[in-house]
Amino acid sequence: MVLNKDCIDILKYMWNKDDYVSISELAEMYKVTNRAIRYKIDKIEDFLVTNGFDYLEKQHSKGVKIIKTKDLKKFIGGFLAEHTPYKYVYSKEERFEFMVIKLLQSSNPINLSYFEKTLCLSKNTVLKEINEVESWLKTKGITLIRKPRVGIQADGDEINKRKAIIDITSETMSSEDLLNYVSRKMVQSKINNLQFDILFADIDVDFLDIVIREAECELKKEFSDEAYGGLITHLSIMIKRVQLHKDIYLPNVNEEMILYTEEYRVANEMIERIEKHFKIEVPEGEKSYIVIHLLGAKVLKDDNLYKNAGHNIGDLRDIVIKITEEIENLYGVQFGEERQKLIDDLVLHLRPSIYRMKYGSKLVNPMFEEIKMSYRELFYNVKAAMVHLEKYIGTVIDEQEISYVVIHYAAALRNLEERTSKKARVVLVCGTGIGTAKMLSTKIQSKFQVDVVATTASRNIDALGHEDYDYIISTVDIPQLNKDQYIKISALLLEKDCKKLEKYLNLKLKADNSFYEAQLVKRLIGIIEKHCTIRDENTLKYELLYELKKEYEYKKEDQLYVLRDLIKSDTVKLKCNCKDYKEALYEGCKLLIDKNIVSERYYEEVLNNIDTYGPYIVIAPGIALSHANVPEDVKGTAMSIVNLKYPVKFNHATNDPVRLIITFATEDDEKHLNALSQLMSLFNNTEDLNEMMHTSSKEKVLEIINKYSK
Repeated sequence: MVLNKDCIDILKYMWNKDDYVSISELAEMYKVTNRAIRYKIDKIEDFLVTNGFDYLEKQHSKGVKIIKTKDLKKFIGGFLAEHTPYKYVYSKEERFEFMVIKLLQSSNPINLSYFEKTLCLSKNTVLKEINEVESWLKTKGITLIRKPRVGIQADGDEINKRKAIIDITSETMSSEDLLNYVSRKMVQSKINNLQFDILFADIDVDFLDIVIREAECELKKEFSDEAYGGLITHLSIMIKRVQLHKDIYLPNVNEEMILYTEEYRVANEMIERIEKHFKIEVPEGEKSYIVIHLLGAKVLKDDNLYKNAGHNIGDLRDIVIKITEEIENLYGVQFGEERQKLIDDLVLHLRPSIYRMKYGSKLVNPMFEEIKMSYRELFYNVKAAMVHLEKYIGTVIDEQEISYVVIHYAAALRNLEERTSKKARVVLVCGTGIGTAKMLSTKIQSKFQVDVVATTASRNIDALGHEDYDYIISTVDIPQLNKDQYIKISALLLEKDCKKLEKYLNLKLKADNSFYEAQLVKRLIGIIEKHCTIRDENTLKYELLYELKKEYEYKKEDQLYVLRDLIKSDTVKLKCNCKDYKEALYEGCKLLIDKNIVSERYYEEVLNNIDTYGPYIVIAPGIALSHANVPEDVKGTAMSIVNLKYPVKFNHATNDPVRLIITFATEDDEKHLNALSQLMSLFNNTEDLNEMMHTSSKEKVLEIINKYSK
């Protein structure tokens, strides 16, 4: 008796519920009919009965329920965690990922019967899906060689193979699953179990874990979970490829700014230990890449930041101080006691950023659009101030990197407000690095009365004393803690996450604009004093404040576009069948092209941006916000909505596949912002978002749009 992925998901959902689960509830979750759900429930019941357990408990008015026993608990726990490919039907996407990794890792031809047996497929299905694998490999500069009666083999440059392995693993393996695998040698995801077994076959991952942890101790750093996962994955790939004499060519690291860093010394110590343990000789090119990896790794903490980071760290600190002074002068504020921590955090973030930019490693902020929209003025002020760093490193800093810096200043400016209420002390656990953690910290502190007393990786939570905090808030599972010992939320802090946090934390009263208006008046007075004699400063302040308030009220009465102004029936297209993301993006642009809002070149620029910056437009799971900055090709302000019959991949690390494409074009920087803000509110409502993604009714889409057009 086999269970497919949906059946296993439903089984897990029912097991975690202590009450009845209604058929309609499951049908809504999976966007299928009640009849389809009843069929899946029957399969689950047959599976349980076949293995010697009771039938499901069913009540017409309530739904279905699993009769829990100790024996059943043990069986289900083992089934969900056990590596059992023959009890699990892999999806087409999972089979694709497995085939790619296996082919890239193998130095010998693989017979098709291997995939037939491992994935429980027919020969015809394997042949059909191998064609898709071949097409994907071709885009990576790799050829699939077919040898009759022998098998198939991936052929290409070693550097292309390495990049392809990293690309596919970063898409499919979360740092959360990787940490679980390192600690327990298995994860609940069946496909990841298979992939990890290939990636780490004959690799002593416990030894590599120790090597990385000791490197952290030597460097007095704490890597983010994401950086830790990247290191252990790269080291495993390197060892296996060196064992097969598949060396990679990279230029030697011989620049003075790198040779005198602690990372250079520690990387060489890591290599010596790896060479001795695995009985290999690591080429210089591989050593260089590890140094760069250590230097560019995102960190949550670095106790040795100013001691052994190389002589250039003082220069970087001076530049950060200059940038901070400019922000203080622009906003007429002093960061006070928080200033030193702000500068240290920025140096901590920017040091690896410099190496990433220098060696062409792009960083994509999944919250880029939200940051740019929410902190528009601050974003451009920080971008202007970053010219000091650009002059120092001799290259333009892209907006993705700048958006992370904006997070730090946004948090510092918000923290200037006086808070008198008692605040809960929380520890923030975030797997993706200090930038994302800072963004989440700012959001939480803007909504709740809290102090974020520490930010850490899930691996190091045991190092904190229980008396140091009231709550742990985490964006990832923490294997060593029970579920009731921490609060798990999304890094996006969605509406449902806020509802969850409200059970534990006090909401913060919303502040009005008075504080910021007073600071603006203070700056204006300073400018006026330079050029004029002020006879009555207090009266001038009152009159300036009055004008600001009046302007604010005027803007409230004369609102800019709302969603329904920009989205009409003829800019909505539903259930599109697109073969890839390029075709999906074109469908969204074409709706605007047909209305003469944008030209054909607008679509080309959208694709150029993705080629340059990666899939940054995929702003949340399943959602792409498509746009381009080509004012000469825009003749109006409008949005289009496209939902897809079958989701497509943009090669985003966490938010693939995409089912909903929003394309917008605007004549200026102002008109669309209010509508875009309303769109973000829609995205935070799971029920309405799911409806938008799956509906085939234009009337339903426009009904939802009207709901948020206020």
